[in-house]
Amino acid sequence: MDNLPRAPVLVAFGSNLDPLDNLWRGLSRLQAAVGLCAISTVYRTAPLPDPDLPPGEPPDPEFLNGAVQLPPQEDPLALHQLLRSVEADTQRVRGRRRYAPRTLDLDLALMGELVLHSGPLRLPDPDITRRAFVALPLAELAPAARHPLEGCPLAEIAARFGPAPEGLQVDWPATTRLRALVGQGG
Repeated sequence: MDNLPRAPVLVAFGSNLDPLDNLWRGLSRLQAAVGLCAISTVYRTAPLPDPDLPPGEPPDPEFLNGAVQLPPQEDPLALHQLLRSVEADTQRVRGRRRYAPRTLDLDLALMGELVLHSGPLRLPDPDITRRAFVALPLAELAPAARHPLEGCPLAEIAARFGPAPEGLQVDWPATTRLRALVGQGG
């Protein structure tokens, strides 16, 4: 076994249906399956505009979003399947609406320098460069990790969103509760 540092394995998470309970259940299952190294700050975010939402319908509930760092993993496809299994345990339903409310969303976002497009799995996750609620938590966990397509550290990508991205609010109670899974405190 070598003593070289291994590239981070980062998973973005989100939920807007009973979010704190579903995140706790899902991340607890992930902790039991592969372990969790760290959990980012959790943000309360407005749902993305849903073009499939009929006019006059009330807006979807807010999300809780963040990220976790996992121990090194060898097989991205097996990890992707595990994440989908954990989602299914919270009764996640993937339907026609891309931005539908969800009990749990777990997306493998970065696995070191790996670039992969295999079915629904895309590494690095394209949302790293498009969504502050993905970029900021990932950069918090691994600021020096390099985005393999952008060629720059995650901290630089997160900085593009500015010091206080619109629509993101830190949720300290959720952060504190979820960080208890790995003994990080608040």
